[in-house]
Amino acid sequence: MINLTSVSRTFQRIAFLVFLSGCWCLFSGSPVAAAAPQRGWTVLVVVGAEGAENYGKEFDEAARRWRDACGLGGVSCEVIGLEAKKGGKSDFDALKDELAKAAKEKKETPLWVVLIGHGTFDGRSAKFNLRGPDVSAQELAAWLKPVKRPLVVVNTASSSSPFLNTVAGKDRIVITATKSPDEIFYTRFGEYMADAIGGKPEADADNDEQVSLLEAFLYASNRVQEYYDKEGLLATEHAIIDDNGDGKGTRADWFEGVRVVKSPAEGEEPDGLRAHQLHLVPNELEALMPEPLRKQRDELELQVRALIRQKDELPEDDYYKKLEALFLKIAKIYDEVESGLKREGDSG
Repeated sequence: MINLTSVSRTFQRIAFLVFLSGCWCLFSGSPVAAAAPQRGWTVLVVVGAEGAENYGKEFDEAARRWRDACGLGGVSCEVIGLEAKKGGKSDFDALKDELAKAAKEKKETPLWVVLIGHGTFDGRSAKFNLRGPDVSAQELAAWLKPVKRPLVVVNTASSSSPFLNTVAGKDRIVITATKSPDEIFYTRFGEYMADAIGGKPEADADNDEQVSLLEAFLYASNRVQEYYDKEGLLATEHAIIDDNGDGKGTRADWFEGVRVVKSPAEGEEPDGLRAHQLHLVPNELEALMPEPLRKQRDELELQVRALIRQKDELPEDDYYKKLEALFLKIAKIYDEVESGLKREGDSG
């Protein structure tokens, strides 16, 4: 039997989405107070060549924040580029080897690749600057091609936009700090992204006590724009996100809160829906959700959003019947998670 409290909460949260144009996270919960249960996710942080000492300090701090967030979120974190090269291996080879290892792993949990540093574009190829040989967008795409896990790539470097359309694809979320390879100057996006990803309250746009990948992207993008406005400068970086696999990307100014308010081309799914389902540091309820249930929940949420986009094309009764059926399925998932949480509390 479905817990009526779960049903009520589901309807309340989705009604908020539909009628008040609010968030798309269905439930809230307490943020994790300590390290979350290990979830099988993997984050690979790559720190590039610093170029100048002041940049190196920024890159090191950003890497530390990502590592701390992974610790809070119960996520495995590997960092390349901060320590001395192991066995004489270049960072280029270390990255290639880590991705080759990931390609052999039969996991269904997300792999995140986070690039922190400088980038370049020579008119033909965009590259991320490593200590030693640089890695191009094409090389990274080739290394990632055999990876079958859901994939997140965050490139916070200058001239990073070609990485988006080169790496994008099904079950992939790609974020770059620039919308064009010609945005060649130092990017501040990475600093703000690292600041938000661990659960910064100011980045929690939907007030569910966790910060999604989308929310971190939006927070960082808005802080970048605020910086340039305050300094009276023309912005030289405009981050974009792609999570529908079309390789086009969407800027933060297309969003109101966590919802896209500008329509993509007819028939295309908007960006941001899947990125808002991933939380590196989850709230209590999200942290306790088993991966198979999370996948079911995520798919049902996407079905609801697709149905909402079709509202004007469907008879009203048909629309609400389909919506209700999806709501009840989602409520059942949360009821199952909450029941497990209650049993744990009773046994403790």
